[in-house]
Amino acid sequence: MEICTYKHTARIEVRYAETDQMGIVHHSVYAVWFEQARTEFFREAGASYADMEAEGFGAPVLELNVKFKQPTHYGEFVDIETTMTREGSLKFRFEYKVFVNGNLCTTGSTLHCMTKGGRPTRDLPSGFAKFEFVEA
Repeated sequence: MEICTYKHTARIEVRYAETDQMGIVHHSVYAVWFEQARTEFFREAGASYADMEAEGFGAPVLELNVKFKQPTHYGEFVDIETTMTREGSLKFRFEYKVFVNGNLCTTGSTLHCMTKGGRPTRDLPSGFAKFEFVEA
């Protein structure tokens, strides 16, 4: 496994529509937040999803994991720290840590493979040259 040295923190304000009847962020929202954090991770590094897709690449989600430690609520700001690891020659895992006021509330991960023309590939978009990976 190789760890990407770049990490990014996205800030998201919890919207009322994201909460359930108990006033807690609904579990389904975390997948959307993770996608937003991942998109910002790439964009801020100068390797946007749009650029990757323009080169014919895709990065479908193969797996989603979420562990809830504390609830998040309407009106709070969540900070999602995102890191990336490379698992073998075809897969990438994003790790997410969700904080409110510095308190860890949720952890999660998504596993992806790179595709080109709808088929798994070892090739990488040119934007990946901006990332440095080190052995774990």
